Amino acid sequence: MSKKMTIPFRIKFFIDKRMTPYAERMWDVRSVLWGYRKKKHAIGEPIDMQGKQHLHIYPTLYCHLNCYFCQNKFYLEHAEPKYEMPKFKLSSAEDWCNWLNRMYNFHHIDFNGGEPFNYPHIIEMLNGLERHNITIFTNIPKHIIPKLCEIDTKKNNIQMICSYHPLDEKRSLYQYAMDFKKIPKGLKPTLQIIDVPEVSCQDNASGFIRWGIHTKCNNAHTPTHHNPIRDVDFKIALCHSDMDCIAPDLTVYRCLGLMLRNIGSVPIEDYEFSNEAEWCDHYGLCGPCTMQKDIYDIK
Repeated sequence: MSKKMTIPFRIKFFIDKRMTPYAERMWDVRSVLWGYRKKKHAIGEPIDMQGKQHLHIYPTLYCHLNCYFCQNKFYLEHAEPKYEMPKFKLSSAEDWCNWLNRMYNFHHIDFNGGEPFNYPHIIEMLNGLERHNITIFTNIPKHIIPKLCEIDTKKNNIQMICSYHPLDEKRSLYQYAMDFKKIPKGLKPTLQIIDVPEVSCQDNASGFIRWGIHTKCNNAHTPTHHNPIRDVDFKIALCHSDMDCIAPDLTVYRCLGLMLRNIGSVPIEDYEFSNEAEWCDHYGLCGPCTMQKDIYDIK
C-alpha cells in the first residue's frame, strides 16, 4: 500500500504565503500549552478564531440606497412579526482595531453593511488594521472616492468588490464608470452588476466595456424560501453555521438573521468563536433562515 503523500510544512506555508500575502494566522503556542480557551477574553489576550474562512463585520447598517432586492430588507420584512432595521450604536475605529488585530487563525475579514463606506471612521479603521486579508463589499458612494487614496494598502491585502445598481437614478452608468476608474489600483477593485429583471445586465456590461472596464453579472441574491419547520411543532434546530456576525456596537450574533432582528446578542468580550454546531431555538420563528443550508437536524 502506497503511503499518503503529505506536503512538508515549510513548503505548504510558502505556497499559502504566495497565494495570499497574509495567509491564515498561525495558532498561538499558548493555546496548545493550556489546552483550552477562556470564554471571557482578557485585555490584550489573542483570540483564536478556530480556522474560520471569513469574519463578517458590519461597521454600520446604514445604506444611502433603498433597493427592493436588498437582502437585509427582505429578512426584516418577511419575519413574523415584521421588524425594523436595528439602530446600533457605532463603535470607534480604535475599538474595532483593538479587537480585530487580536484575532488570529482565520483567513478573511469581510466588510458588509449597509454600506461600509458610510461608516464615518472607515479610513481610520482600515489604516489601523494590520496584516489582514480584507474584502469590502461596496457600491462606492460618491463622497468616499476622493478619500480612497488615504488608505494605506501596504498594511493589509485589500480588495474592493464594487456593485453597480442599475436602478440607482442618481448615478448613470457613465458616472459610475468614471468613479470606478478613480479607485486606486492598490485596492484591487473588481466590478459586478446587480442583475435585476427591469434592466438588461448584458447591455450594462457592454456599456462598461466601452470604457475599458470588464465586469460580470451577479443575480440579486434575495432568498425566496421560508423555513419548512415553521409549520410543525419543533422549534429548535441544530445549526452548523460558522457565520458569526459582528454588529456596529461590537456585539456578536450567530448569523445575519439574528443580528438584523437583534436576537441573542453577546458582547464580543464574552463571545467564544467556535466551529461547533449549536442549537438554535429561533429557527422557524423569526422568518427565513439565512443559514438554511446548514440546518441538519432538529430535536
